[in-house]
Amino acid sequence: MNVIDKSSRRHPNPWRSRLDTRTTAVIVSATGAVPLLAIALLSPTFLRPNALPVLIVVLTFTAVTVLFAAKVGRLSERQFAVLGFGGMTGVAISAYLVADPSGTRAVTSMLAIVPAIAASSSPPRVTARLSAASVVMVTALSVVSVGSSGWAVTAVAIGAAATTVLVPVALIGGLRRTLTLVNEKLQRLADTDPLTGLLNRRGLLSSAQVLVHQACERKELLAAFVVDVDHFKTVNDTDGHTAGDRTLAAVADTLACAVHAAVGENDAIVARTGGEEFLILAPHRDGRELTERILDRVRSDCRVTVSIGTLTLDVRPIAPGDPALPSADVASSESGGLDHVLDAAVRAADAALYRAKADGRDRAYHAGTLTITWSGSPRSGQMRTSRPELSTSRHAADGTR
Repeated sequence: MNVIDKSSRRHPNPWRSRLDTRTTAVIVSATGAVPLLAIALLSPTFLRPNALPVLIVVLTFTAVTVLFAAKVGRLSERQFAVLGFGGMTGVAISAYLVADPSGTRAVTSMLAIVPAIAASSSPPRVTARLSAASVVMVTALSVVSVGSSGWAVTAVAIGAAATTVLVPVALIGGLRRTLTLVNEKLQRLADTDPLTGLLNRRGLLSSAQVLVHQACERKELLAAFVVDVDHFKTVNDTDGHTAGDRTLAAVADTLACAVHAAVGENDAIVARTGGEEFLILAPHRDGRELTERILDRVRSDCRVTVSIGTLTLDVRPIAPGDPALPSADVASSESGGLDHVLDAAVRAADAALYRAKADGRDRAYHAGTLTITWSGSPRSGQMRTSRPELSTSRHAADGTR
């Protein structure tokens, strides 16, 4: 028995891996009409006269739905909407074929299943349309089943049937929205540095994948800035770590404001990479102007100064197996490719940062251009052979201290 259990863990059920939750729910709900045929065969008076051929047609559609869903594995929104509406129509017809009004009302309750499934994972417009169709169907069936009992009983029956449909949709939709908000909040917490509110390394990797891929597709240069707070240890030693935290938060806010004012809030990445060091990744425009803007803003808004190492990134597209380049220049794995690119860029910019520090701080040095090849996927990239060289010219901010 233990051997079987271990084997089953190593080889998971292929059906479970192919079918998503929504498709599985469609299959399960569609098979719910099968017992009607068995009941009709055992009790001929259960259905209206001459209803059996119609029920067989409905069950044939049900079988097609189950087989199609099982083959596809993951239904698209259009496929789900078509099959869901067809399934509800089949349920409504089946309910109408039941001779006993109480049986009709019991089968009518099954019309709540498809809208509830839609509320769990489909777009709101699909959920709304299926819910509206379901309410129309339950209203018509309520009129058919209890219409002879008077308008008051019919109104109550319609209200109860509509409530049976709408309440699960509202509850599941509310739970889904709550779960989405919680997941978004957790994602922000996982990607954000709690002290400064900037991206941490995890958030940096996620955002940089998109930025680098876009630069590759558009054949545009990127600019990387490694920013380090000058004499930060002195701040901690003199005024305490609480003052140091406030200083880091102020520098982070100043960097974000300066960068977003220059290149736009959605076009640049500002991240805290550790300690008092920050990384800025943005489309390459006038790097000298942005560097001077950062240095000036930090001088005026913060109690400290910063030193900056800058780098130009030349991201070039490359197709896997391109004979013009050695195969080793193409990333063979999705994991780690971007890590290598960013680490290489940071190392080159760090070298320029050390030059700025050694020459008096509160200034910047440019490390030249680093060429990067990218395989066309936003998750894979690899550094090529071009090596950046430190620029011998200082920015205009040099010599201020």
